[in-house]
Amino acid sequence: MKIIVGGTGYPEKRNILTDGLHDYQDYRLKNVWTWANAFRQRFLRRNKLFIFRPFPFFFSDDADIIHLFNEVATGAGSWVATFETELPRVLPIRGIDKFTNPELSRELRHVSSPGCRGIIAISEATRQIQLQLLEHFPAERSAILPKLHVLHPPQPVLQERIAKTVGGPLTFTFVGNEFYRKGGAEVVLAFSQLLREGALSANDVRVNIVGDTSRTHNVAHGNFQDDATFRGSIEKALRETPVFQPFTSLANNAVLQLIRSTDVGLLPTWQDTYGFSVLEMQACACPVITTNIRALPEINPDEAGWMIRCPLNGSFELSVKSEDEKQRLRISMVEQLKRIIMDIMKNRAQLESKSAGSLRRIRAEHDPRLFQQRLNAVYRGEKMPEPASK
Repeated sequence: MKIIVGGTGYPEKRNILTDGLHDYQDYRLKNVWTWANAFRQRFLRRNKLFIFRPFPFFFSDDADIIHLFNEVATGAGSWVATFETELPRVLPIRGIDKFTNPELSRELRHVSSPGCRGIIAISEATRQIQLQLLEHFPAERSAILPKLHVLHPPQPVLQERIAKTVGGPLTFTFVGNEFYRKGGAEVVLAFSQLLREGALSANDVRVNIVGDTSRTHNVAHGNFQDDATFRGSIEKALRETPVFQPFTSLANNAVLQLIRSTDVGLLPTWQDTYGFSVLEMQACACPVITTNIRALPEINPDEAGWMIRCPLNGSFELSVKSEDEKQRLRISMVEQLKRIIMDIMKNRAQLESKSAGSLRRIRAEHDPRLFQQRLNAVYRGEKMPEPASK
């Protein structure tokens, strides 16, 4: 098939550019809105619009389908969109209620039109958020519901191995370029406290930390960002505590090599729409400790890993409305992380079962061949084959 895509970034690579038999045509620079948005943002100070409309004289009439990520197509040709939160994606405008925003209504009409063959939520949590949106638009809802699907990203198994259950230190690995948003500070706090309390010694664990501590903004914290004093204490502990092995950044191949020698992955994240690193860790038979936001309960069930449970809002996310609330959440996250770490240390046999469980769910839920069969069915407007586990 010849498939037009709106870009070739990481989201497209994980969710769209997945079949070597297809001919993918990158239309990012042929999209009118690539240039219109640049003008709007720079000169008009207006929001970006997540719209795809190719210049007419560049459009390939022989293309089979257009497949977008987080965008809505408004021009010629049948199209499909994969999305991570809502479709359409419309940024808020100060003083205008979300559901009375005329741009949202305008783009929803394109989603409900016959030209849209399907919209693909990357998780059940995403589907539920989309259903909440559609409740406010009953006319469009009836047209959109039949073509709303859930399709988790594909992930091949990367390593078969036997989990370590006895003897020697355990290796934990945190991977998150946005160190503070992904929970890097909470990892440092948990291990530092366990060492100070004498629950762990420097001979018991090694902790790889891959993350950029200069990425200080945490979108989940909103107006209640961590101050320089807190960040300084975290970064001092990261430098001076002997169990930590910090890396500001690593190439993906180097990260995977690190994971292959890891016993337990760490992602106590404050905000994530999915959690792709969890899939890569599980594909290396490495079970992961995560929070319970968005898609993480779907991809990190008890048989495959461990869950830090936090109170969530209606969008399956953490809600920080005050400094005190942020601190209460942090204390709870760190205490739960400490309990899980110590449970693993005292009961290493669970590593073997969760390691095997990680591989089983990757094979069952993220098989690349089944993913492509299901995606091709959406392209054709057909019913998707169910995963083997259903």
